[in-house]
Amino acid sequence: MCDGQNRDISPKKIIEPDDFNKIEGVFRELVRKKGIALDSEEADAFAARLIGLYQSGIQDADALKHMAEFI
Repeated sequence: MCDGQNRDISPKKIIEPDDFNKIEGVFRELVRKKGIALDSEEADAFAARLIGLYQSGIQDADALKHMAEFI
């Protein structure tokens, strides 16, 4: 039954400005620790993986940092 609502989009998948700021903070800290240049393809890929983790439900900054050890 179709009720006209798109069930594929949930609030967890939308990144709000505050969420983005949290992800960016984790990203900047970790690329600095890992010695990754901000303007590199490696940094782009790392950022995409962090966003993917966030959208999958890992939204705590410390949890993101921990999971980032494995990516």
